[in-house]
Amino acid sequence: MSDLPGLLWGVGAVSQRLGIAPSTLRSWERRYGLGPSARTAGGHRRYAELDVARVERMRQLICAGVPPARAAVVSLRSVGHPAAVLAGSRASSERPAPSRLSEDRVSTTIAEMLHAACDLDSAGLSAALGRAVDSRGVLSAWTDVIVPLLVSLGEAWARGDIGVEVEHIATECVSTELRRRTGDRRTGDRPGRRPTTSPVLLASAPDDQHCLPLTALAAALDEQRISTRVLGAGTPTSALVAAVERVVPRVVFCWSSLDRTGRLADLGQTAVGAAWVLLLGGPGWGRLQVQPIAPVRVERVPDLGAAVERIGGLVA
Repeated sequence: MSDLPGLLWGVGAVSQRLGIAPSTLRSWERRYGLGPSARTAGGHRRYAELDVARVERMRQLICAGVPPARAAVVSLRSVGHPAAVLAGSRASSERPAPSRLSEDRVSTTIAEMLHAACDLDSAGLSAALGRAVDSRGVLSAWTDVIVPLLVSLGEAWARGDIGVEVEHIATECVSTELRRRTGDRRTGDRPGRRPTTSPVLLASAPDDQHCLPLTALAAALDEQRISTRVLGAGTPTSALVAAVERVVPRVVFCWSSLDRTGRLADLGQTAVGAAWVLLLGGPGWGRLQVQPIAPVRVERVPDLGAAVERIGGLVA
């Protein structure tokens, strides 16, 4: 008999259902406690539906650019586990700690944004986004506010609670607010900007249509006075090579959300002698289907924060 009601799933079944490698599932359980909580009559641990929902939320957050450790925390808190519900009930009668007060403010901000998005109030949503980025900075606002907002809207759409127009207006407002903060899209560069003769190139893998993480990275780099050129979603490898040859960047960042998009098989077309570093971001590079040639150096970064830090070191 299981500890939790409903269907029970083994690692292999969850892997097939969600498209996550078994090794990744085991790693998430070992590192973040995001694993099976139910047991069969024979004592074997299995994923309950609640566990699967938490793993799926983790995957969504990572695909959107949230660091895995933070994604695990959000997943555990936002998808109601019975133990978490009881802990929250006990804590409700106590004085909130400073960290809890901070989390409450974040929750209030997200709730305000959700309300504005559902009302198709682009002005109100943009204003709230602006305040969040101004007060927290791009990376923190992206991780703690924007991504949870977008994931919540996606889940609401999947349940049929909202229409796709709500998701679209939220995505457009987020993109517009982040682009507004990128110096390359303003009239003139910001004072103190680092030289723009060799900007950082940002692109998504050829078959990957996600580009919001690139927009967030460009805005975060702008805070560091680092110039970028964003090639956008679904950039063919040939186009990336052409851009490298024209711009001659020190760094190229390429985003992949899914295993099937994590490939740059023809990167070897790039001209020999163009020394640059290729940074790979996103969860889609698990199989690392990249075939570069010297002197290109390939590195992986676990999240957008690490990407900003590494790029800053490379262009310093």
